[in-house]
Amino acid sequence: MGATIELNMKIEFEHNGHRYTSDLSQGRSLAINLDFDGPQPNHFGADKASRKPLEIGGFVGRTARGGGCNVDDIFLVPHCNGTHTESIAHIVDDEVFVGQVVRFSPLLGLLISVESVLASETHDVYRPPLEGSDRVITADSIKSQVGNRSGIDALIVRTRPNAETKKSRAYAEKNEPAFLTLEAMEFIVELGVKHLLIDLPSVDRMYDDGLLTNHHLFWNVAEQTHRLSAECWREKTISEMIFVPDAIQDGLYLLSIQVPSFCTDAAPSRPIVYEIKEYGS
Repeated sequence: MGATIELNMKIEFEHNGHRYTSDLSQGRSLAINLDFDGPQPNHFGADKASRKPLEIGGFVGRTARGGGCNVDDIFLVPHCNGTHTESIAHIVDDEVFVGQVVRFSPLLGLLISVESVLASETHDVYRPPLEGSDRVITADSIKSQVGNRSGIDALIVRTRPNAETKKSRAYAEKNEPAFLTLEAMEFIVELGVKHLLIDLPSVDRMYDDGLLTNHHLFWNVAEQTHRLSAECWREKTISEMIFVPDAIQDGLYLLSIQVPSFCTDAAPSRPIVYEIKEYGS
C-alpha cells in the first residue's frame, strides 16, 4: 500500500519583538499569467511575447502536427511583456545577473495601496521635469500607508483603481502609466527595503530622455552614468507589472520572488505572498 505523507509547511518567526506564524502551503501569486495565445500586458510598444513549435530538420515540436512531443521556441522581452524582476545590471555596464541576486529564503514584505495624482496636484518633483498631465505616486501617499513600520525587506505597491485590465493593458504614448516622484523613491530608499515590487510597468516615466532617475536612486548609481561602484546597492531588485488581487489585503506578508537562473539583467518572475498571523490574534 502507498504511504500518505503530510508535510507541515507552517513556520514561526519573530519581527520587531512580535512573534508570527505563516503557512507556506497557502501562497498567492502576484504574477500576471503570460498567455502567448491571448491578451497580455505590453510596455513601450515592444513586440508581443510569442511562441512557435521548434522545427529542426524533420522534427516538429507539436504533437498536433505529428511530432512526438511539444517543444516551443519562445520570444519575449522581460521588461515589456509582463511580470518581471530586474537587477542593477538594468542600468550599469557590468553583469549582475538577476538569477543570482534574489535569495531563496522568504522575505518580509509590506503591501500598501496608493492612488496616483496629477503632477499639478503635488509639490514633488522628477527629472526630467514633470508635465501637468503626468500622473505620479507621491512620497506622501506612500508615507501615509507605511506609517511607522520598519525592518521590512520588501515594499509591494498596489495602485488604485485596481482594474483587471492591468493584466492586458498596453502602455504606450497615448496611454502612459503613472510613475514615482523622486521624493517617493527617496523615501523608499530611506526605508531600507531591498526589493521593490509595483504593478506599474516602470518606476520611471515611460519617456524620460533615458535618465531612469528613480532606478538610479534605488540602486545608488550616479545619475547619467552606468558605472558600478562600491557604493552601489547591487543586492537590490525591482519587480514591475505585478498584479495584486483585491482579495489580498494591505499589510505584512512573507514574500518569495521566484526567478529563473537567467544570466541577464531581468527575467520573468513570480512573486508569491504568504499570509502571516501574530501569536494570539
